[in-house]
Amino acid sequence: MKADRNTESEIMGVLNKYAKAYADKDIETMMDLFANDPDFVAIGTGRDEWIQGHNQLKTGFLRDFSQADNIEIGFEKVTISNAGNVSWVSGKMTMNAEVEGEEVILCGRLSLVLEKRENIWIFTHIHFSLPAIEQKKGYSYPHNLLI
Repeated sequence: MKADRNTESEIMGVLNKYAKAYADKDIETMMDLFANDPDFVAIGTGRDEWIQGHNQLKTGFLRDFSQADNIEIGFEKVTISNAGNVSWVSGKMTMNAEVEGEEVILCGRLSLVLEKRENIWIFTHIHFSLPAIEQKKGYSYPHNLLI
């Protein structure tokens, strides 16, 4: 069910706080945005970025921060739905960063689950992925089909 305006505003506030904390490499604020649950899962773009639990999440963010500078995050086409104290979000996320002196732009897809606990929305699941660039438009699989 589509979230009401108040919930949308609250969730967008969390997303904006995430973007700012990431850009500032503010690990404490970042960690406060996520549930400290042992079954929490975060999935990133790297093959090894299947993270479970708060400790692995912190290690993953610290790795991200050590490998990039001048990080900026933007969101578009965000859809926010919710039922009770659970919200699910999807959208496009662009991350610009400087990596080893080069500009890197990641235009990816984001899905999130948040739960409202003690009147505060926190992430309980996050998944950021990149589309398969080798996959031709109009095809369902990244396979070079001969026509």
